[in-house]
Amino acid sequence: MKKTYSSGATRDSIDVRWDLLCTEFTRAMAVVLHEGAKKYSDENWKKGMPVGVVLNHLEEHLHRWKTGDRSEPHLAKVAVGAMFLDWYERNKIVVEEEDDD
Repeated sequence: MKKTYSSGATRDSIDVRWDLLCTEFTRAMAVVLHEGAKKYSDENWKKGMPVGVVLNHLEEHLHRWKTGDRSEPHLAKVAVGAMFLDWYERNKIVVEEEDDD
């Protein structure tokens, strides 16, 4: 759908409402990803990790937040873990669990 402005300019509308996102939260996610990139390399996570490993870290951060720990951005880390899982699913990335032996 096109919108015409009072200036006469027209623009197609988009079907996504980016303005509804919480910018502070998405920034917190970006900070988490930046820290990970410094530690492991840019987009290292896109290579894939076992789902169980990602879920374990996600659940640990959720547990810490639920028990009142505010020493880290735990909810941003939960969201980043969910983003990893979504990426793996969308891109059909499967990494098998390895034994710790």
